[in-house]
Amino acid sequence: LISHDIVEFAQRRNFAYVGRGSGANSMVAYCLGITEVDPIELDLYFERFLNPHRSSPPDFDIDFSWKDRDEVIAYILDKYSTTHAVLLASYNTYQGRSVIRELGKVFGLPKAEIDNIVDRPFEMRDRDEITRLIFRYAERLQDMPQNLSIHAGGILITEKPIYAYTATDIPPKGFPITHFDMYGAEDIGIHKYDILSQRGLGHIKDTVDIVQKTRGESIDISQTTNFKRDPRLNELLKEGNCMGCFYIESPAMRMLLGKLHCDNYITLVAASSIIRPGVARSGMMREYIYRHHNPGKFEYVHPKMGELMKETYGVMVYQEDVMKVAHHFAGLDLGEADVLRRGMSGKFRSRKEFKLVEQKFFDNCKAKGYPDAITQEVWRQIESFSGYSFSKAHSASYAVESYQSLFLKTYYPLEFMVGVINNFGGFYQTEFYFHEARMAGATIQPPCINRSEYLTSITGTDIYMGFIHLKSLEQ
Repeated sequence: LISHDIVEFAQRRNFAYVGRGSGANSMVAYCLGITEVDPIELDLYFERFLNPHRSSPPDFDIDFSWKDRDEVIAYILDKYSTTHAVLLASYNTYQGRSVIRELGKVFGLPKAEIDNIVDRPFEMRDRDEITRLIFRYAERLQDMPQNLSIHAGGILITEKPIYAYTATDIPPKGFPITHFDMYGAEDIGIHKYDILSQRGLGHIKDTVDIVQKTRGESIDISQTTNFKRDPRLNELLKEGNCMGCFYIESPAMRMLLGKLHCDNYITLVAASSIIRPGVARSGMMREYIYRHHNPGKFEYVHPKMGELMKETYGVMVYQEDVMKVAHHFAGLDLGEADVLRRGMSGKFRSRKEFKLVEQKFFDNCKAKGYPDAITQEVWRQIESFSGYSFSKAHSASYAVESYQSLFLKTYYPLEFMVGVINNFGGFYQTEFYFHEARMAGATIQPPCINRSEYLTSITGTDIYMGFIHLKSLEQ
């Protein structure tokens, strides 16, 4: 309900947002509009979100534009008051170079000398008694807390006043933070809300505003069901012509889309997951591409794998696939299957609990009469990729946002590129986006004292570079 209140505030303020994470496995979240991912359409498992074995409270990851997030945080802290709502801290720890720098200051060494030690540690280590002491204490201080920082997006909202659990700090950002990190919050059982930001949503919102301003057209960017069916968008996807389109614009991703001839939402969701390093390294990405183009010309490790993962040709692609296999293939209940998934990704709090579930996996497979070689191969596949694998709900959320970008790139290419340029994000340097706009028919004008603004602007097919791109010119 609190997450729903947050997204309702975003809707009232016309802020773009994406609800993702395990919360997208909940039908209620979809019905309330917290997420645009339909868990029925994608066969998402609710137990990925909530199950009897999960001791930590479930959470939603909600992405906002980098320009809007601070206003959303301010709304939450204002509504629930800083007595009950607070940002979560993270610990910065002493590592290699930083600890040597700090110790150099303690011993009163001048900056030039400290720089020399940091740049040439092996040569300087035994230079004199002071450097020997610096390196001796550096080993002791490694991984010790250095200072409190702010968690990427975590906000805690407590029933009792926050001071029942922790004092708070006010860092330069101006929002209060806790004195413990996410693991402390999890142990206490406090609910965490992840209010995150990204630049992809920023360029979508800015493009919609630019089109409204220059063409007088209103775009309903939430019509994602229609976007998924649009042949022009799917053709762009198939060609890998996705420059500026958030998650799918990197060279590796565009190459993968081309290899798959990806022209639909479901394949894009799979591609968003198999591009990740663990899946690629385990050989499953190569196998998925082969099976995608050669249906019927491969054998499943076990017929059950084909039944469970028809959509991905028997290849484990998502975290949910680990749960499917553990539940349907090895006979673990869905709560135990989630323990296995969390354990594989390093998120378990109890190693003992994980080992018990692992043993049960092998015992159940033996009882079901599977040959040891098949059981071992299935376990290898789970083990080799699940530490890096993506939640299907994450992939689906990113695929929805990618389709929104593709729609704007297809029908409003010049305005879209201006939106991308003005959000200063993306895989490439800004000059590449100017070049992409030029290829789409724009005339790129240099900063003009009469026509340019602080940010880049567009008039017809003329794109005027903003003054922000002039080095050392202040706002």
